[in-house]
Amino acid sequence: MLKKTFLASLAVCGFAFTDGFAALSDDDYIEAAWMTTRFYGAQRSGKGPNWILDGTNNPTSFTNEKYNGKDVSGGWFDCGDHVMFGQTQGFASYVLALSYAEFTKGFYDLYTGDYTDYKASKDYTRKGGKPNDIRDLLEELRYEADFWAKAAIDENNFVTVKGNGNQDHNKWVTAGAMTKLGTGDGGEPREIKGNADDAYTPGMAAAMLAIMARVDPDESAREKYLKAAKTAFAYAKKHKGVTNSQGFYDSGWWNGIWQDGPFLAATELYRTTRDESYKDEAKKFYDKIDFDKNSYSRFSYSDASPLSNIMGEFVFDFHPEGDFSGSVGYLDKMYLEQTDKNGIYNKETSSKDHFHVRTPSGGAFLYALYAKFSKDTTYDKAIEKNIAYLLGDNNDKKSYVVGFTRNGAKAPTRPHHRGYYGNEDPGRDVNGAGNPPEKNKLLGGMIAGNFNSGSHDGSTANWQVNEVCVDLNAPLVGALGYILSKRAPVDSVGSDVEDPEEKKKREEEEERKKKEEEEKKKQEEGIVSGRLLNTNAFSIVRSATSFTINSTNNVPFKVQVFGLSGKIEQEFSSNGNSLSISLQNKGMQIIKVISKNTTKLFKVNNF
Repeated sequence: MLKKTFLASLAVCGFAFTDGFAALSDDDYIEAAWMTTRFYGAQRSGKGPNWILDGTNNPTSFTNEKYNGKDVSGGWFDCGDHVMFGQTQGFASYVLALSYAEFTKGFYDLYTGDYTDYKASKDYTRKGGKPNDIRDLLEELRYEADFWAKAAIDENNFVTVKGNGNQDHNKWVTAGAMTKLGTGDGGEPREIKGNADDAYTPGMAAAMLAIMARVDPDESAREKYLKAAKTAFAYAKKHKGVTNSQGFYDSGWWNGIWQDGPFLAATELYRTTRDESYKDEAKKFYDKIDFDKNSYSRFSYSDASPLSNIMGEFVFDFHPEGDFSGSVGYLDKMYLEQTDKNGIYNKETSSKDHFHVRTPSGGAFLYALYAKFSKDTTYDKAIEKNIAYLLGDNNDKKSYVVGFTRNGAKAPTRPHHRGYYGNEDPGRDVNGAGNPPEKNKLLGGMIAGNFNSGSHDGSTANWQVNEVCVDLNAPLVGALGYILSKRAPVDSVGSDVEDPEEKKKREEEEERKKKEEEEKKKQEEGIVSGRLLNTNAFSIVRSATSFTINSTNNVPFKVQVFGLSGKIEQEFSSNGNSLSISLQNKGMQIIKVISKNTTKLFKVNNF
């Protein structure tokens, strides 16, 4: 009802959605999806490769990270720094994996996952990439999944944080350069937290890994990811709450609701394994989520409740207490009240000028997921409109994605991101790093942003509006995948794992065609099995002692009976009426029916 009222009010006010509401073309959306997906390659910790470090003196970072002797290197950096905060990383990796699984056809293969194509071409634009028959998002997800598989050491040890935020923020240098600094300045060896009282982070990681266990084309990888998903979930069940991280992420920000993590883990483990015990586990955690408490906050790493609401409804038919009119009613309550007169989700619950972009991108992603599951296209234009707004289709032509300048959009040029500037001199401060290398200008990260100014803030130090983070990009990438899956889908690449529902439809269609072919073959051969057999001109039916031949067009015909040797054994004729014949010999015989325009052969077995 909220949705219908809202759309009607837009029409009355002259703001109804039309077919030409956005200036962005299919290619514009493809460009944006390419950039925002490849951003995760600029966040790689460990051996990488990390494309944004290409050309520096230190192209790898933090390769020697161990917890209790176990290698735990890899994964994504959190934001524009080099700490790995699992709270945001778990959220981002699950949102992206879910997007890949549900909107697969909207994700393209435009580059090679180790970035050797860009190196070879010396061109880091979209044109410099080379497809390798693997969708790009899958390759970015694999890098993260491989880290989570290491982080899930056992059910008593799970790595949630790598690094110390205070130490990390001392020097404004690339990840490779920071690795070589002393521990006090963020270098190796770094602090690693592997036994936090945290159920949310391992839950989100388990959910991501469970999806990878069904979408990765590599069987050995699927086995590894499923084992790690079960281990991470086992850890989550033994803990509660969320990790505190030196004030950078406070568990209180979750408003006491951490059960989304293990709920989503159980949900995805159920979807992958179809083990009913995971459904029971999911219900236990679902019932503890206070949906009403979070019904006015934005979708973010610290509030996954709207996502849990959708997954609960469409996977299990779970519904929370309270009258939300289903998951879409919950979304309408959360987003339509934050919508301006043009249909953009940009009215903030807070007046602070930071991280505003979460509302349009989060709303677009959640409505896209709802639309996929419900097959309701009502919100499709609103989804595009909100994403287009973030890409510069607004009155100020203000793009919030670093490097996206299509249609005259003004992109941010001073993001709060150390790797972007390529600086390896620890003596320079945050605003003294100079201009970035040309290739890094296409970073693809979406800044935190604000909607209270028509121009960008030029201070790199102002992280409140210029920070780029893995969790910020994730819903944007997901929504772009949905848009392209509708507007310009890529049906398949060689590495795709077939969607279970599409596989079922394909197998049913193949079975139908197979039966049709078998029936056609039987008709052509004339094999009679105690029922009427239709041909184009004749039909033949068997009784206990005879065969009756009918002419479908009532024309005269002649019947010849042959043995398998080819010798004529009997002959009959008809003026066009039905003709009953008794065969004098037993066994397989050929009945040849001849009319003026048609000849048909029937193979019969006379018992």
